[in-house]
Amino acid sequence: MTEREREIFDLIEANPMISQAEIASLLAITRTSVAVHISNLVKKGHIMGKGYVIAYSHPVTVIGGANVDIQGKSNENLLMEDSNPGVIKASLGGVGRNIADNICKFKLDTRLITAVGDDNEGLMVKDNARLLGIDMEQSITTAEHRTSTYLYVLDKQGELVIAVSDMGIVEQLTPAYFQKLLVKIDHSPFTVLDANLPQETIEYLANNLVKTKLVLDPVSITKAVKAKVVLNKFYAAKVNKTEAEALTGLSLNNQEMIAEAGRQLVNSGIQRVFITLGSGGVYYQDNHQGFFRKAIKTKVINATGAGDAFTAAMIYGFCENLNNEDLVDFCIGASTITLADQETIASDLTIDNVNTIINNNQ
Repeated sequence: MTEREREIFDLIEANPMISQAEIASLLAITRTSVAVHISNLVKKGHIMGKGYVIAYSHPVTVIGGANVDIQGKSNENLLMEDSNPGVIKASLGGVGRNIADNICKFKLDTRLITAVGDDNEGLMVKDNARLLGIDMEQSITTAEHRTSTYLYVLDKQGELVIAVSDMGIVEQLTPAYFQKLLVKIDHSPFTVLDANLPQETIEYLANNLVKTKLVLDPVSITKAVKAKVVLNKFYAAKVNKTEAEALTGLSLNNQEMIAEAGRQLVNSGIQRVFITLGSGGVYYQDNHQGFFRKAIKTKVINATGAGDAFTAAMIYGFCENLNNEDLVDFCIGASTITLADQETIASDLTIDNVNTIINNNQ
């Protein structure tokens, strides 16, 4: 799709009844040119003839970070302030990118809006997205900033010990950039916001997206609070224990306080809250019910991608209208598979494999 075809397609997508004359006026081109471009869009299969029926359903949108991850994992117990023998490897990451990758594994059409540099790392991100079928057409590519890099160290059990993130490029994802994309994003059934985004962007999107159902992934304790003033705009949120504490001000040192945090977050306006508790399982809360679900026991190889798989599984469950218990179980199953994999994105994460691990542990 050419740049002009994309502009015309976006106008048609926003208003399928728009006339060729109106398109010509908005884009300051001739009506004849509009007709030619529309004919090309029909030939390419993007729209289907008169009436401008869009040729595909709207994808899930994920907005957030895309990184190159550099992982170091120690072979033995870590010695601080010393050199530790281990294994170092590089892979693609970023919470938003990882969630989008995992959503694709559940056979859902996915759009990722992020920012990457005009460098080899940015090319890696885009080439991988193309291979997976993730739409990155609305993402930013800039020569003024380098692609985000995330450096982290795991202990021999695969638990995160320390990390450094160089994610300045996400500051390019400004409210001004999203003004022209609001209509397109609003057609998505669900839109995931990764709290790596600037706070003003999170607030802008939360206040201006009115049709799509927003899902929050807070990323970390410090980033979770960026969404605090617009929590009432979110359909769902996945938070871990410490993120829930940061958002509620409560100390979650027992089940009663965890449940209270869930109720408080729902009272703030979030319709569906998932509090992940590591080996303690998950607490779910909505306006009608709250319950705990046990974790599935597994050997943890790499814990860094479990939360991203959980969020992706939430989106799948929402799209499939799973009941609450089955939805939480599906999320736990997806996380369990990811915990047991060497990679941040589990190679064997599929719908069938998640259902199998759930059935085997009931």
